[in-house]
Amino acid sequence: MSDVAAAYQSLLHAIAEQGGAARRHLVAFSGGVDSSLVAKAVFDVFPASTEAVMALSPSVAGAMRESAEALAAHIGIPLRFVETREHLDPTYIANEGMSCYVCKSSIYNAMEAVYDEVRDMDEAVLLYNGTNADDFTDPTRVGLQAAREHQVRSPLSRFGKEEVRSLSRHAGLPNWDAAASPCLRSRLQIGVPATAEHLHRIEAAEQAVRQAFDLAATVNFRVRQLPGDAAMVEIDETLIDALDLDRCREALEALGFREIGKRVFRSGSVSAGQP
Repeated sequence: MSDVAAAYQSLLHAIAEQGGAARRHLVAFSGGVDSSLVAKAVFDVFPASTEAVMALSPSVAGAMRESAEALAAHIGIPLRFVETREHLDPTYIANEGMSCYVCKSSIYNAMEAVYDEVRDMDEAVLLYNGTNADDFTDPTRVGLQAAREHQVRSPLSRFGKEEVRSLSRHAGLPNWDAAASPCLRSRLQIGVPATAEHLHRIEAAEQAVRQAFDLAATVNFRVRQLPGDAAMVEIDETLIDALDLDRCREALEALGFREIGKRVFRSGSVSAGQP
């Protein structure tokens, strides 16, 4: 047995050991690499009682929903959609460092509500997320506090991102090498209000630039919204020279952006305070 095969079996064993007493297993699902692996693994262990739950709000791009539906079908796991309203919360809108906490709390509350009205008092329902070991080193991920408050299981907590990709490839998941695609709010610099209008505009901006340059799903790419209707297009370093700024301006000025620049992609750049 290869190391990655042994690691996957270890993952399944840990899930079975920790979740054996539960009657239902709900996976917070986005269609990303991490949550897809958790959905696959939990479903492998508890196929009759596992369900993926995807929260829908203005922070979730339409393309993410389509990708999630395709991945859930590939895994064979039932997929339920729930509407969340974090975008109406003043703390979320303020986008001053606690938006992720508000968002994750709303997601976990919605997941718990799925079975609150129908489950028996003695029926345990476990929640799972795709948090990996690298996530715990990121101080901007305040949503981890929400997970602790809701006692959410994180089966990938001992695996780094590259290990997760290896495990995903071993498990036969087609998105094992896909670029990370967090929620649209993560594109807004701290202090830029996380309104539905801004979130929809970022979604349209990324769609326009991706189509203009025919970018593959494996390319790391963002349109960041900065104060004053400014936008910064980020892309992998190997593609930065080929990213024509005039074409970017043509695509983004039509959406109301006034100052447009480009730079090398860095995950979490606006959360970390990079202008």
